[in-house]
Amino acid sequence: MTPPLFDRADLLALLHKRVSGFQAGYRQNLALIGPAGRGKSALIRRFLQEETQPGSLILPLYLEVSAEEEVYEWIGRFLRTVLYAVLQLKKMDSFPTRLPELLEVCEGLVPRTAALGSRVAGLAEGGRLDEAYDCIWDLSHLLTQETGHRVLLVLDEFHRLRGLAVREPFHSLGRKIMVQPTTLYLLASSEPAVACSILGEGLALLFGKFESIEVPPLAAAACRKAIRSIRPDQPMDPWLEYLLMDLAQGEPHRLNLLLEALGRLPRDAEPGDSDHAALQLLEVLFLDPDSSLRREFENRLRLLPAQRNRMLCVQILEIVASGVHRLPQIAEQAQKPAAPVSRALQLLQEGRLLKKEGAFYRIPEQLLQAWLITAYPILQGVALMGPVQAQAHFRRAVRAWMEKTRQAAGRPMEEQLHQLLLRWSDEVVELDGHRTLLPKFQRVERVPGPLDRVSLLARPVKRQKSGWWVVPWLGPLDEGQARQLVQELRGFVPLRKYRKVLVGAFPAEVNARLVLQEAKVRLWDLSLFNQMLELYGLARLPVPEGAEDRLAQTICLQEEAPLQKSGEHSSEVAG
Repeated sequence: MTPPLFDRADLLALLHKRVSGFQAGYRQNLALIGPAGRGKSALIRRFLQEETQPGSLILPLYLEVSAEEEVYEWIGRFLRTVLYAVLQLKKMDSFPTRLPELLEVCEGLVPRTAALGSRVAGLAEGGRLDEAYDCIWDLSHLLTQETGHRVLLVLDEFHRLRGLAVREPFHSLGRKIMVQPTTLYLLASSEPAVACSILGEGLALLFGKFESIEVPPLAAAACRKAIRSIRPDQPMDPWLEYLLMDLAQGEPHRLNLLLEALGRLPRDAEPGDSDHAALQLLEVLFLDPDSSLRREFENRLRLLPAQRNRMLCVQILEIVASGVHRLPQIAEQAQKPAAPVSRALQLLQEGRLLKKEGAFYRIPEQLLQAWLITAYPILQGVALMGPVQAQAHFRRAVRAWMEKTRQAAGRPMEEQLHQLLLRWSDEVVELDGHRTLLPKFQRVERVPGPLDRVSLLARPVKRQKSGWWVVPWLGPLDEGQARQLVQELRGFVPLRKYRKVLVGAFPAEVNARLVLQEAKVRLWDLSLFNQMLELYGLARLPVPEGAEDRLAQTICLQEEAPLQKSGEHSSEVAG
């Protein structure tokens, strides 16, 4: 089963648009950036299948840069990829496997490309790896000259090139990109911070610069469509659907694991008893020795520092998973001084098991958190309890966790928001890239609000003449509603010292966001609100049915700009 790509039409359209512009003589190189599991490689493969139909004048070269790959191995693999592409283009039936034989066959098809390939192989064998690495980037330009096909060069996990033992790997690549307008580069990376640094420094080019595109999580509508496609002849239980969406968090790889497990369940497992179906699903994912998810989580714990540090790190992970997110309370639960707990928290951040947000620590992955709550304690004692008892303990833990989640998720937004405000205690939290002080409120009261909506008025303990005016908003918000809301807010909140916040379960239009921003009304969408609920130990809210949410950055198609026309470049750069 392939990862869901139902809502990737915007990204695919952008890729096709850039290739069309490239064929018309204008080049805009692309870089797809996003954490592992976002489906970047699957998206690229789907794009290449659509773009390289019979009659296409695009010749794709796809290479994934392997971790800890030697320069000699990379050069050999690059050469084979180029030569195999030539043989496929010439519709050869059989391909030699050894590089010398490949070069010999290609001599009669693309003599200049084959000659350069032989030179690169000789340089590599002679230990002149820097020269060989520099020369491989000329192969695509020669391919275009000899085949008439423009080259689309895809480098997946391109940031790993910096691990090759060559002198300035990106400087060499950047020089060739600037002077070879007949090659379109499509880069991908699952290390956003590293990739952005490389694009901003090593590949900050005068010509051929890269358009960086963040690959967002799957939209809620796409997740629902994927979930419902597993059993199209049966209605999906709303609770089970919510649970799957919450655990997947819009990550294609995680959603795919959940859907594969759901597809293996007996037909009578749902929709009649959604709890039983969810229990069976988690049992397969969390306990089965052959589960790839269980092996992944166990391996991530094994990679933590050995002996006492590992024990403390795992203990802290379990504490955070249970809903404790601040250092003093974590140290209290662990019965350890703050200093070693702080060091362990740092190790967990470096291992990407925890994320620090202001004064809070949280586990960013819902599946890992659920595994730590329900399965990990059971797996630690299987040898003592036996498999039957272990399964019984696991089922009790899962049912208790599901019941707590179900009850909390069913509460109205206004009630969840009221509880959240009462839990603040003068802490700093990082929200959507902004650090915000969340004051301790003396009281939070429900008051009439704008547009006949109930609002929450919260007054801090220290300053009674100021406060927060928070408006829950359950439906979509357009520009007209935003202007009316702002106008009426001025009548309800005359004091400038009041901070005004709109909390919405549905997305707001771009113009509505601008109106709120101009009026200094802070907008918390569902993603940010759920993040805050989680930090304070409250259950997340489900995405409303029919909400075409865009909780991550929206990808907009831009008009082509004549950044570099094929066959034209600066004589200064070319020289």
